[in-house]
Amino acid sequence: MKKVRKLVVSLLALVMVLSMCGCGGKSGGDVVGTWSLEYDLSNALAGEMGEEYADFNSTLMMKMMFEFNEDGTFRIYTEEDSFVANFEKWVEEFVAFSVDSMYDSLKEESGLEKEDADAMFEQVYGMGIEAFLREYIASELDAKSLAQEMSTSGKYETSGDKLYMAEGSESIDKNSYDVFTVNGDVMKLELPAGAANEEIVPGLSYPIELKKEK
Repeated sequence: MKKVRKLVVSLLALVMVLSMCGCGGKSGGDVVGTWSLEYDLSNALAGEMGEEYADFNSTLMMKMMFEFNEDGTFRIYTEEDSFVANFEKWVEEFVAFSVDSMYDSLKEESGLEKEDADAMFEQVYGMGIEAFLREYIASELDAKSLAQEMSTSGKYETSGDKLYMAEGSESIDKNSYDVFTVNGDVMKLELPAGAANEEIVPGLSYPIELKKEK
């Protein structure tokens, strides 16, 4: 689970990156409101889980919320309820895949059948393989805590088609911004002309589209 924890650090970096960039419109009013971005964490998890999980395919959707207030402050956070539900579903599929993989490995390496493998874990850990994995994951990861960690706030300014943002008490850097357009309930974020476009995290790069929630 250390690899999953490492991923959370990467996602925190994603939140920081999105808050340190800017987006802009013809007026500050264009961005005021709550917007959302859905991201499948499995794209990033695939690079952290290792070769033994190359065949593990399970989506883990995260809905990031962007609140732009009329007073020039913003907040970026993860929608907690949906993340918790999606995380619990992902854990169920992860445990099922991991249990089967452990059974296969123990049979290949030691010739142990499932019953014997569970008996061995019972003797060492006081529980079978599946129970052991569930208890370990529960001790290492808490979905609500993870969602709460992926949050930041600060202030923003708009000028023309640019929006500048600064996290916390930091000053706004007029050299750092995104270009955006608003079309109905969709805000499209793009990099300034000439800026190198690289993945923010696996599976997510510019242009970014945010959907208006309210």
